[in-house]
Amino acid sequence: MRLFKLLVPILISIILIVLDARFSYLDSFKRFTLTLLSPIYFVVDLPSHVVDWVNDQGSEKAQLVSENKYLEGKTIELKARLQTYNNLVLENQKLTQLLDATYTIPEHKITLAHVKSISQSRLKKQIIINKGSKDGVRNTQLIVGSDGVVGQVTQVTPLYSTVQLITDPTQHMPVKNVRNGIRGVTKGLATNERGMIVKFIPLDSDVKLGDIFVTSGIGTTYPPGYLVGKVSKIDKPPNEAFLTITLKPMQNMDKLEFILIISQKND
Repeated sequence: MRLFKLLVPILISIILIVLDARFSYLDSFKRFTLTLLSPIYFVVDLPSHVVDWVNDQGSEKAQLVSENKYLEGKTIELKARLQTYNNLVLENQKLTQLLDATYTIPEHKITLAHVKSISQSRLKKQIIINKGSKDGVRNTQLIVGSDGVVGQVTQVTPLYSTVQLITDPTQHMPVKNVRNGIRGVTKGLATNERGMIVKFIPLDSDVKLGDIFVTSGIGTTYPPGYLVGKVSKIDKPPNEAFLTITLKPMQNMDKLEFILIISQKND
């Protein structure tokens, strides 16, 4: 009896297989069965679909963040290069009467960095960036933002660097007037104001409100042509040989997020 119970299901299975293979009698039944089982398959596969969807979303987000950071860096780089280009256009206008005069945009090495902190007190104005000696950062390198000069590297560690802002009272930078080439040296103000003064410009010099000053390139520290500040005030102190010219920085230091480290070609 036990053997009979075992053989009957086997025999029925063989008959069904033969009928399905030869005559396709069970196609409708199979379709009906699959339809009934579809919700079960869906529920069983749901966790794997959820995991795949989460992984896809994470990958897409990481890719978008990476692409956004790259594009922000390129935007700042292009704006920084535009500063030197605009200066060179003005310089070229002065040279149009000279035969075979040429002026090329300097190709500096540029490194993008992120601002980690900003400190702007009356006597100390600096930022910390997330690039250090392991990234090739060195003291005295020029730091620029998308709108103008930020400052100069003054301290370097393997992972971070300190940048002294151009508005710091101990910071000096050789500059020139874009309009007429008059040269001077900036010095940050020892106040809570975000500004600089330009020193060593004679009283009879042609300087007007709104004039733009850029790095002059005098010396070996700062490459020429990067925007520094706009003239906001002009004083003629009595018994003095030089004008007191106040500049408003072109770069808004309070909104810095990304900066560029500028190196010479041979650095």
